[in-house]
Amino acid sequence: MASESLTNTNISETYVGVLHAKGAPLPSSGLQDIYDGFGNKSALRLGQTGVEIDGTIGDVFTNSIAEAIYPVGSVLFSTDNNNPSTRFSGTTWEQVAEGRFIASAGTGNDGTESVAIAAGNDPSGKYNHQLSESELPSHNHQAKWSDNGSTSLGGDTISPGNSNNGNDSYSTDVIQNTGSNTPHNNIPPAFGMYVWKRTS
Repeated sequence: MASESLTNTNISETYVGVLHAKGAPLPSSGLQDIYDGFGNKSALRLGQTGVEIDGTIGDVFTNSIAEAIYPVGSVLFSTDNNNPSTRFSGTTWEQVAEGRFIASAGTGNDGTESVAIAAGNDPSGKYNHQLSESELPSHNHQAKWSDNGSTSLGGDTISPGNSNNGNDSYSTDVIQNTGSNTPHNNIPPAFGMYVWKRTS
């Protein structure tokens, strides 16, 4: 025997196991409380264009949301240290990129330099960097020449270790080494976040 159609019918006491909008069709805008066949209000509110649940969402529904928004391999950023598995039961996450900055994988070019970033950890970055001689900007130093006893250079060209026609001798002030050879900080200001990667 075929079941009686419920189309365009308000649910009566005959259908005690069926949820219904009390005495009215679902609204075209807004939400309507949903009742069971005994007139008890449920945690569900429905409309023709939306749904609202006032209570705990079941694991199946929660996992469906997780699969849609955070499939395996996705990354979640958070300011708290709670493993996302506590929010999405049945999922597994690991904390990644600890103490590292995030960069988009691929090849970037700022017009002067092309840089390739691979997915995952990149060992090329440094927290501190010590400049090598080849990395110093091109520059020069002035040397001061002193006249030992003469008040005039007489227009002669003087070079280190030479004398002025054997009459006056000249020496140089030695340019001393400077600097502490200490690596400089290579980390820009940052906003720290916990980074979680879904593994299963």
